[in-house]
Amino acid sequence: MAGRPDTASRRRILKGAALTLGAGALASGPARAAEHWDHEADIVAVGSGLGAATAAVTARQNGDSAILLEKLPFFGGTSAKTVGVIWCPNNFTLRAKGVEDRRDDALRYMARYSYPELYSAEAPRLGLGEQAYALLEAFYDNAARATESLRDSGALKLAEWRMFHLDRSATDYLDNVPENRVPTGRALGTLGADGKLGTGRDMMEQMAAALKARDVPVLLGHRATKLVRNEAGRVIGLEADSNGKTVRIRARKGVVFGTGGFAHNLNAIANYQRNSLYGSCALPGATGDFVDIAGAIGARLGQLAGAWRCQVVLEEALQSRAVAAGVFFPPGDSVLQVNRYGMRAVNETRNYNDRGEVHGTFDPTRAEYPNQLLFMIYDQRTAEAYAGIYPLPARPGAAPYVLSAPTLEDLGKNIAARLQTLAAKTGDFTLDAAFAKNLADTVKRFNGFARSGKDGDFGRGAASYDSEWHQAFSPMRKDSPWPPNPMPSITMHPLRDEGPYYATILAAGALDTNGGPVIDARARVLDTADRPIEGLFGTGNCVASPSGRAYWGAGHPLGMSLTFGYIAANTAHENARV
Repeated sequence: MAGRPDTASRRRILKGAALTLGAGALASGPARAAEHWDHEADIVAVGSGLGAATAAVTARQNGDSAILLEKLPFFGGTSAKTVGVIWCPNNFTLRAKGVEDRRDDALRYMARYSYPELYSAEAPRLGLGEQAYALLEAFYDNAARATESLRDSGALKLAEWRMFHLDRSATDYLDNVPENRVPTGRALGTLGADGKLGTGRDMMEQMAAALKARDVPVLLGHRATKLVRNEAGRVIGLEADSNGKTVRIRARKGVVFGTGGFAHNLNAIANYQRNSLYGSCALPGATGDFVDIAGAIGARLGQLAGAWRCQVVLEEALQSRAVAAGVFFPPGDSVLQVNRYGMRAVNETRNYNDRGEVHGTFDPTRAEYPNQLLFMIYDQRTAEAYAGIYPLPARPGAAPYVLSAPTLEDLGKNIAARLQTLAAKTGDFTLDAAFAKNLADTVKRFNGFARSGKDGDFGRGAASYDSEWHQAFSPMRKDSPWPPNPMPSITMHPLRDEGPYYATILAAGALDTNGGPVIDARARVLDTADRPIEGLFGTGNCVASPSGRAYWGAGHPLGMSLTFGYIAANTAHENARV
């Protein structure tokens, strides 16, 4: 789940990404010098985000010793940069309210969203393959147990997450299908020290404290480079690089990888993603190390074209791939997005993951990606009423990435001129000759939809998600010179007949990628024959997502990472020590 949309919160989230641990956390267990191990434990967790930290905490609760490695010089990973929301079906807050989130219902929702091309309501396993369905089952069966284990042990202070200033239960990202019987209330949040809902920083500070209280050594600045196996092929440890020195860490029961995806690995992006990702909210350490490390011992790789998608402001991403935030919910009601032909391409109020998919749409007739870049067009009403809500600047037109013009035709000319300056970085992407005419027609058509309250092209505003998250992410400023939207749908308002008009260039981005080694329902990494690689486990963005391309609701990636980290530690606990 992304952060708050206002600029100040974006700064706080980025600042909060770096968490440190005291020197006392660096103590290690005894080493077996004869085998040249520098450190050893039952469970070795790699990464310091929520998934790896959960694995280490769970290991200790099971009576296993644990060590955690992090290649960056600080603790928390990208998890610390989030709002700290955890999507969890059948969670304790739902049950406390008497809401029954039944297993069959939740599985139908997850299957319908994750695999729409396979989903069949009456078929065995709902039309899914055995392995895909088993992963969904494992998530439902363990998500509530995992979150409650952390809560009951004091590792995390959790409560129902509320939608910012709306102070209401969070709405799932696909609430408008019959399979979703519990469309609100599945999101949990971390309570801060003041007892109010906090952020990812609070979440990871609590996890850091939990690791320290359980005597889990945390080795910062240790980049895992190679797995170590015995003669039977079982993973018994790994090698890591620490300031140029090779450090060997023994894992008596298993190694659990919970590292990031490869959003900042340009070579991997070029090889695996179906279209360019111009920027990512992930920390710079998200370079996909686990893909190569596990691939080197024969792990099956999956969903390498997958990502938790979002739109990013192109010109910010070109300055730095590691962006502070994505365009999680475009603010404003008199606003739309058009492609190089001046045509709308998407429901602008849909969730960031699904909306981000549209950038990868291929036109086979023209052999092009017409939505490679989209142009967020808005008028003075939105520029003033929603000023300061990212990506709108505090003063209309003040940001260098915002273009403006007195007419839509002139705005098209300014966009074309800006694209020319960026051509070397966008594959010479240009506007079609009919852009200006089509844009005028598109705005006229959109204005008609706004007056009727029904979007005849993309259904904007028809789902509860659209209107509720519109209110959560883009409230009008209290000092706005514009009155509240009187139109039938609060998500749409006609653009004004007179300028100025504004545009911002949007591109494909990601929270992070979510492909890599394939795991089974017990979080074991599989080889190319779909057999578990003994002693090796995975969770989080470094493995092939158990949910496919779907983003079920606020906090879905963190919920998935936490749950399979919990499963991994429990599975590894059953292993005999080596």
